[in-house]
Amino acid sequence: MAVNNFKIQILSRAKLEVDEAANYYESESKELGKLFYLEFKSYRKTLESIPFFEEKYETIRTLPLKKFPYTIHFKVDESKKIVFILALTSNYQDPNTTRIK
Repeated sequence: MAVNNFKIQILSRAKLEVDEAANYYESESKELGKLFYLEFKSYRKTLESIPFFEEKYETIRTLPLKKFPYTIHFKVDESKKIVFILALTSNYQDPNTTRIK
């Protein structure tokens, strides 16, 4: 079975959200921010080969992290083979206040 390698593009807002979450965890416990970032990086790598997770909001798909209460929100452009990471949201965040549009 051939691996479909998709290019990953992370919106600047999503990068900021990843940094904010990593900084929060690092402030809670030494090395925890690094563990958060490594898990996010692992899931980003998964999206390079398997981006077809749950479609939640019309064309926006979601992928929850396993060890941390966050979800990656993304779109897939199949023809260009690009995954656009739009946001990283806390699972405790009120879905009515999310910045995803």
